[in-house]
Amino acid sequence: MKELKFIVTGRSLSKSKLLAKVRDFEIIVDEPLEIGGSDEGPNPMEYLLIALAGCLNVTFQWIAAERGVDIHSLELILEGKLNPEKFNGILTKDRAGYKEITAILKVKSDASKKVLEDILRETKKRCPVSDNLMEPTPLRIEIENLQ
Repeated sequence: MKELKFIVTGRSLSKSKLLAKVRDFEIIVDEPLEIGGSDEGPNPMEYLLIALAGCLNVTFQWIAAERGVDIHSLELILEGKLNPEKFNGILTKDRAGYKEITAILKVKSDASKKVLEDILRETKKRCPVSDNLMEPTPLRIEIENLQ
């Protein structure tokens, strides 16, 4: 299978708000009012949880279908905990990002708990977003000065 490439572009609308474009979709990224945003969309860290939830959903459902397991309903609850001190320029031993992410998949299925746990184990191995969060991914961030 050939390698896939995904491209997102963004344009700053204010100090806290970004208009992101991917394929034919426009997405607002913003911060809550209490931290200086206009609260017109999820913030970047919330989008990270959304991305993980979406990936866990599709991967779990895909693997269940491969195994002939019917999923009647699937609800995902994700929680990320972070210390905002580093972002705010305060010296801390904590990282800037999430210290911990918890994802709970509430599944309604006729399959046994063991079968569902096997599907979850395989999901953890095959979900691209969780892979990017659990394993180091090369990241280049560059700047172009447009004077």
